[in-house]
Amino acid sequence: MSFSWEYQKARRILRQVNALAPKMRSLDDQSLQEQTPKLRAQLAEGASLMEILPEAYATVREAARRILGMYPFDVQVLGAIVMQQGQIAEMKTGEGKTLTATLPLYLNGLTQKGAILVTPSMYLAKRDQEEMAPLYEWLGLTCSLGFDPDAADEDDEAKKVKPEVKRGWYNADVMYTTGTTLAFDYLFNNLAANPRDQYLRPYHFAIIDEADAVLLDGANSPMVVSSKPSLQSNLYQQADLFVRTLRYRQEYRLNLKDQAVWLTKAGIEYAQSYFRIDDLFSPKRRELYRHINLALQAHFLQQRGHEYEVQDGKVILLDEANGRLLKGMKINTGIQQAVEQKEGVELTDNQQAVASTTYQSLFGLFENVAGMTGTARSSASEFINLYKMKVVAIPTHRPVVRQDFSPRLYLTTGEKLRAAIDLTMRLHQEGRPILLIAGSIENSAIISELLLNRGIAHNVLTARNEAREAMIVKAAGQKGAVTVATNLAGRGTDIKLGEGVKELGGLAVIGTELLLPRVAEQLRGRAGRQGDPGSSIFFWSLEDDLVGKNSSVKLQNYYRRKKRRRATHPIEKPRQLRSPSLWVSMHFLNERLLDKEQNQRARTYRYEHSMRMQREVFYFEREQVMELDDYRQAAENWLARGFDQLLAERTAWNADLLKDTINHWITYDLITELPAIDFSSQAAIKEYLMQLSRKVLDQKEKQLLTPAQCDQFYRAAMLKSLDDCWIDQVAFLERLKSYTEPWSLMQRDAVYVYHKQAYEAFEKMFDQVRLVAVRHLLLSLIKVNRKQELVLEFI
Repeated sequence: MSFSWEYQKARRILRQVNALAPKMRSLDDQSLQEQTPKLRAQLAEGASLMEILPEAYATVREAARRILGMYPFDVQVLGAIVMQQGQIAEMKTGEGKTLTATLPLYLNGLTQKGAILVTPSMYLAKRDQEEMAPLYEWLGLTCSLGFDPDAADEDDEAKKVKPEVKRGWYNADVMYTTGTTLAFDYLFNNLAANPRDQYLRPYHFAIIDEADAVLLDGANSPMVVSSKPSLQSNLYQQADLFVRTLRYRQEYRLNLKDQAVWLTKAGIEYAQSYFRIDDLFSPKRRELYRHINLALQAHFLQQRGHEYEVQDGKVILLDEANGRLLKGMKINTGIQQAVEQKEGVELTDNQQAVASTTYQSLFGLFENVAGMTGTARSSASEFINLYKMKVVAIPTHRPVVRQDFSPRLYLTTGEKLRAAIDLTMRLHQEGRPILLIAGSIENSAIISELLLNRGIAHNVLTARNEAREAMIVKAAGQKGAVTVATNLAGRGTDIKLGEGVKELGGLAVIGTELLLPRVAEQLRGRAGRQGDPGSSIFFWSLEDDLVGKNSSVKLQNYYRRKKRRRATHPIEKPRQLRSPSLWVSMHFLNERLLDKEQNQRARTYRYEHSMRMQREVFYFEREQVMELDDYRQAAENWLARGFDQLLAERTAWNADLLKDTINHWITYDLITELPAIDFSSQAAIKEYLMQLSRKVLDQKEKQLLTPAQCDQFYRAAMLKSLDDCWIDQVAFLERLKSYTEPWSLMQRDAVYVYHKQAYEAFEKMFDQVRLVAVRHLLLSLIKVNRKQELVLEFI
């Protein structure tokens, strides 16, 4: 383990915690429980969290021994100290991260500002909260689950629970939730129509379980709240039928390495003949060309079993890295509908984004954020650059004795799988439990079929049911068990060895595909937990997905030569490739994979910078409207600014123009005569428009029953104006990315151009808000229903 100042500092604090252990052991239950009000009193008197940390950790440690029957080891306390410092504790699989988290969660729960543990899935959050809640409650802290435990999944879960219930969850001292739930709660809270519908308090402290899965793997997937659907195109079906008739190489080309597909010259001519048009690239055919491109991507780049699955007549995105279904998430820019057309299911609405956020932005709102995971050191520099968090490696409680064998490389997928299944057969005959790793759900089905052909009974881990996943994983360490699964990272259930398995050599992890180094390290860690024996080995081929998409020209040529030779000189048994130059190429390929992933996340983060700043300003403006003292005066101020915008559009005014403006913006009543107005003076025109507007507002107030309803009307109209313009701004920023990308071809910084244009558009947006507010305030229709509830219709 490399030297770390943070680790050395944590060891010094650990000695203080250990010194307090005898004192805590001597306390009776009541005295130990009284530690909580005592520590809170110290905080109230000005003590810092770090000052009370040794005593707080010693308290939780002893309470865990009495209530849970578990006493945190020194290495677990070290991990807890590192997390309180706002760093990422790298703790290997099986080292007890769930128990470790209770120490900093209790410490920060003492502040009564809230401490949140974020897990990758609802199942893990529910399981951990149920297991650890008795500890917090015994010590006098409240502990909640941040979602409805009976919800089937996170899809629309944020909309189902009443705000007062969520307020109770978030006001607990300690809360367990998922990253997705936390993100959508943040977005919906800031879209509330009135203060009583809000439930969040300022974010204080968060621990992210499986931090690399959440902060890195989830970095490129923004959470988006959608609203009204945009107009649905009828070109998806025609484009889909057209693409099904295309011939590879003749009418279209495909480059999987660059994830690109395009029509050839012959394909363009065929498209023009098929659709009976003269020019596919004319402006009036732009939408047709876009839909053809979407259909091409849906058929040749979006693969079922890799990028998505179809369940119950719905296309559901798939996280290929771990096999988990991403329910509620959709691909944007029309690809979702193109895939649905390809699969023959009902097309979903192509909705407009109302709000979005990323994990980088979300966790940037907390005063202190920490993380824990089994594999983070390989991405240590990225954690510092993106999140300003250091990775501190925590030693294991017992030495790791697992054997990690060098990968074996083969030419073809068939050879590789035969070799992997042969090894599985040998180890299975010895009685060792085996975890077979597939690169995708599709490949796991192939491996399952191969095992059945050899007569090997096995379990297959699917992404359908997390509770069943946990049961399968628990059984994966029993003697003779064979389990086929995709990446298990983030599933949070340890594989414990059954009776007699240690003597046989422990769990064997067999990978059947080239994976990202960090993912491969996660999988190796499934074997050899807490000093248990075990082994890991990976089988690669030059036909693996990541190799095919990222290999160099030299490696591609090597593969073609070998493939031609095998065609004339077939082999009976799988043959390893041992060329030193080939392994050098594979080493550089792994480096390219890491660089590609990091660059993609860094690019997303740079683009997100504008959205994050604009979102914070927008939510601040929205909050200001929610907390106004005098809504009528604020409405008149907004109208004045809106009229300034209207009047600035013209330099010359006359009676007819002013009448048209009044009928378009203020009232539909017929204006027959105007008072004497100096049309050369914009100030005089504005004053008349304001007088007329005040009369309209007075009439609206007479329709309302109470001052509270008046405030509700003004608040709703102003928020509606803000929200409508913000929706357009979010859509513009999404389109702006594709518009600015070509600037990089001209040696210009595309991200700088993006930020510049995004800022200019944001400034104009607030001018537009006041203009839209004129119509919402003056032309809206007001009704009061039988329940005396206000019903507003905005024009």
